[in-house]
Amino acid sequence: PESEDKVILDNFNIDINKGTYLGIAGPSGCGKSSLIKSICKLEKANGTIIIDNINLNNLSRKDISKLIALVPQSPFLIAGTIYENITYGIDREVSKDEVEEASKRAYIFDYINSLPEKFDTMVSEGGNNLSGGQRQRIAIARIFLRKPKILILDEATSSVDTRTEVLIQKAMDELMKNRTSFIIAHRLSTIKNADLILVMK
Repeated sequence: PESEDKVILDNFNIDINKGTYLGIAGPSGCGKSSLIKSICKLEKANGTIIIDNINLNNLSRKDISKLIALVPQSPFLIAGTIYENITYGIDREVSKDEVEEASKRAYIFDYINSLPEKFDTMVSEGGNNLSGGQRQRIAIARIFLRKPKILILDEATSSVDTRTEVLIQKAMDELMKNRTSFIIAHRLSTIKNADLILVMK
């Protein structure tokens, strides 16, 4: 990838088999996020990225959003209900049962159900009236509905307490079943079960 003509990663080659859980570790500024952004076509790369035998350059942003789901450290939430946030960006009809099932698998259903307005509870712009862990789990519930081929989690548990981290980890484990997954780790304990760990400098 290049940013203002500065090379971030040079001579970088890796093959990931379908269904692999890849952990990505390394200090801040080593290129972890640049690698992820390149895979999602959010940052320009001079090299070649192939997904399912298709060159990334031949895929539109919409194609990529169907193939890849990214959960960043600060997930994007809209000003709307929790229900609208879970179904945001889904380009098909979604039933209430599907949304409830997705929220259960993301370990956020009990919290939502404890609220007076439940799924109709309003979320403020950016999700400022929710905790970091709640925002993460709503974003994970959204991905359960999308069913992408490739899952990317960018330090999803870096800013939450230990109890919430356990819940998010459970949700992530559920989400990663039979799916190619890239997990950027803040703590190595997060990726101890990875099939392969990529350490970047």
